[in-house]
Amino acid sequence: MISDWEFLGSIRGYVPVPILILIYAYLLRRKLSDVARGLTIGVGILVASMGARWADEPLCHMHPVGTHFLWHILNAVMLAWMIEVYHRHMLAGKRAKR
Repeated sequence: MISDWEFLGSIRGYVPVPILILIYAYLLRRKLSDVARGLTIGVGILVASMGARWADEPLCHMHPVGTHFLWHILNAVMLAWMIEVYHRHMLAGKRAKR
């Protein structure tokens, strides 16, 4: 019997990550709206990368390259984006102190 979460395959363990980031973005929405928006964009990138990983196994049978490379590329883009969100937040904080 297949469990309720088994259809997610290899991304099962990653499911809490975008949920937690979205919760954090929601909590920050009033005080740090730019950060919240940036985190939400990051979640979109992460979900796209998770979709690429999820689709990889079934698509590998039709197309040998699959989509696994997109998982890595989109994860790198997401990491770079989150660093940029943090960087912008830190710069804004320094400007506010002047």
